[in-house]
Amino acid sequence: MIRVETRSVLVGIAAPLVASLGCLQPGIDPVFLSLLTNASHIPTAAHGTIVGVTQAGAALGSLAVWRLGPALPHRAVLGAAVLALCASLLTTMAEGLTAALTVRAAYGLAMGMVYAYAMAAYARRTPNKAYGAVFLIQLVLSTLVSLVLPELEISVGADAALGLLALAPALAVLSLLVLGPANGGSAQRIDVRSAVPLAGWALAGATFWFICATMLVWSFSAALATTAGIDNQTIGRAVALGSIVGALTAAAVMRERLVVPLPLTALLAGIGLASPIVLTMPGADGLFVLSIVALNIGSTAIIIRCSGLATATSTDSRFCTFVACTHTLGLIAGPLLGSVMMAWFGTAGLLGGVIFALAAGLAAVVLAAYTGVSSMPVHPFKADAGKTASQVRMALD
Repeated sequence: MIRVETRSVLVGIAAPLVASLGCLQPGIDPVFLSLLTNASHIPTAAHGTIVGVTQAGAALGSLAVWRLGPALPHRAVLGAAVLALCASLLTTMAEGLTAALTVRAAYGLAMGMVYAYAMAAYARRTPNKAYGAVFLIQLVLSTLVSLVLPELEISVGADAALGLLALAPALAVLSLLVLGPANGGSAQRIDVRSAVPLAGWALAGATFWFICATMLVWSFSAALATTAGIDNQTIGRAVALGSIVGALTAAAVMRERLVVPLPLTALLAGIGLASPIVLTMPGADGLFVLSIVALNIGSTAIIIRCSGLATATSTDSRFCTFVACTHTLGLIAGPLLGSVMMAWFGTAGLLGGVIFALAAGLAAVVLAAYTGVSSMPVHPFKADAGKTASQVRMALD
């Protein structure tokens, strides 16, 4: 009996942990890129390319999990985690930009598979709680890594500090082993096919667009601050404070029942997401910090809500995986949209890109609210399924 309970506890810890590790990289990119430059002499001008290649790999990996569905065995995802571990270790040995891009593309592909697989499986029973827990753990881990790694670089050098990042895929490997059938985990793929209501697709689209807007602002916020004459210490404090507040927000919105209707949440989140572009100006350090905090609150709340509610709209197992895919797709679409808008319209193009992405996200939420009241089916993976369906309808009203 004790052994069974121990297995249950381990599985309960491993499930959100492996999903959090699968999406950890975007949260630690600033520290990772700094270490990579110091260790491998990769030029800072190539940072955007490295991030883009890594996230493109993650998007492809998650889409592969979605398309393959139950045909993808647990051991294949375990193999992907091992590949991520090897790629992470090889990053410290990469000489030149070509080698760095190759290993980071492999890392992104592997961790994209791990994230989509783990997140889809974990989110089936209580979607809001699952996405909230994963975002909370990811934010806490990102904050810890961002604080510890620079100190380790001073103590042991950039090469060793960069090598320690291999602990993330190593923990993912161990977590996936715990989730395997031999250890009482839930590695069996459930292939449930059913219709996905329009509200579900709309919420998945909203998830994509709000992540796109988040990454557009996040990718250029440091550059905007530097241009406005805001020093690096203030930028660092803003990012750290934003991460802490984002973690608190994730904990607050983990509940399945919503306090604030989703359309209002989307509107308030949109205002928060756009605030760094509007409030970052010379001599206004406090407003910049406030805007980064607002960005983290709005982004965390709306992404968790849209992801959880989208998952709860349908019994279709592949659609559950597709919702997780919208995260990796949004991560690459945001910086790409920002770069295109900057190239066409300069700094003013950033605001235009954010307005476009937020308008698309808000429109998707309104569509979900309009169509979802009477069309959302009972979710089969939660013990109190009728209550879940009722909660989803209430959230969209």
